[in-house]
Amino acid sequence: MSSACGLNMQKHYKNMQSDMRQHRYDEVNVYIDKVKEKFYSKDNRLLYYMDKGLVLNHGKRYEESNQFMEQAKTTADELWTESIGKNALAWVTTDNSLPYQGQDFEKVFLHLVSAFNYIGQEKFDGARVEARQVTNKLELYNSKYEEKNVYSDDAFARWLSGKLAATELAQAGQAAINDAWIDYRKAVTVYQNEYIKRYKTPLPGFVVADAMHAASVLGNDFTDDLQGLRKEFPGVQFVRQSDRKDKGEIVFIHLSGEAPYKKDEFWTATADNDVIRIAYPVFVPKPHFIQSSLIHIEATGDTSRTELAQDITAIAVQNLADQMGRIQGKAIARQVAKYIAGKAAQAAGKKAGNNALGGALQLAGAAFNAASAITEEADKRSWITLPSQIWVSEMLVAPGTHSLDVTFNDVYGRPVEVADLDVDVRAGHTTFVIYRTYR
Repeated sequence: MSSACGLNMQKHYKNMQSDMRQHRYDEVNVYIDKVKEKFYSKDNRLLYYMDKGLVLNHGKRYEESNQFMEQAKTTADELWTESIGKNALAWVTTDNSLPYQGQDFEKVFLHLVSAFNYIGQEKFDGARVEARQVTNKLELYNSKYEEKNVYSDDAFARWLSGKLAATELAQAGQAAINDAWIDYRKAVTVYQNEYIKRYKTPLPGFVVADAMHAASVLGNDFTDDLQGLRKEFPGVQFVRQSDRKDKGEIVFIHLSGEAPYKKDEFWTATADNDVIRIAYPVFVPKPHFIQSSLIHIEATGDTSRTELAQDITAIAVQNLADQMGRIQGKAIARQVAKYIAGKAAQAAGKKAGNNALGGALQLAGAAFNAASAITEEADKRSWITLPSQIWVSEMLVAPGTHSLDVTFNDVYGRPVEVADLDVDVRAGHTTFVIYRTYR
């Protein structure tokens, strides 16, 4: 398959959906390789690396996953900077004629998957480098747009970067805690200024609590910052470092739901009684029933509820909407060029007269304009294996092996799914638990 025309992302995902939902990631990995040549092709190689890397991550094959993530990052960077000449082709045909470059939110999520891979290997320095790359890349992408995207910073990645800096608080130096404080404070700002308004994602309490904790560890120079947070968020409590020294922390990261998919929408206009039809893509959110989860620690009876940290679907919808002016401009220019070419062919045919050449030109022109009305198709490719949302919970517990009973609930608090997880916790150490659900 040399182009994306007719590429049915939803059908492709449904072929692996059952195995994905039952966490049979080895089977999904085999399927992806089986359809590599037929479905992905050279023009869709970025999608292949994305799907392979994420599925391998879910299967806890972290080193293999990062190999594909690195290929995806390299490919995305190369495609983003490819020659103007090749991109110009999309002005006279469609975006489907080009290799899939990925959307901004997809390309930065590559770094989050890499961060999760490093977390799975307890290589927290590497994970933090990847988390920080999210915001660096967003700044780079947005600097190239005349019309700026709303998605120009990532609050979840900011928080994660801070958390990774402070992972070993008992051993972390002043510089590491200061870095954590900067990331936490920036995360608070982005949630307040962007996420609440744009994505309806409220500021999670755990982010504020982490910022308070970092400010308290930094001491007297940050007393005003701590008091300011306490005044602004009186309902948020945090545990001081003196009360943490004999405990470990569990950070539960829940990847929930399934990514949205794209469908065609159309603008239509008329010229000389001819219909000009212009296609553009829109994201369609998938329904998901799990709206929160409750973590219960069997040994102590303690419980903790997750909070929404990242709405990937909302970001995807907004990110595409931000690009709609650019997409619309290309689509209109393309269709107008096709329409003018069709009219020119018809005019040339009339001038040529009633001979074979004239008839052929008029027929070609009519067919060209008819095609403008019925054959236009938007680029509906996307990273379909992504989750829809990310939820997070933090818990302080005594060292040892803990059994976690996790209940995933719907909007009414009714159980949808359960999971039993064993977690090893060390004093003064943060243990990350990353878990995926699909409903």
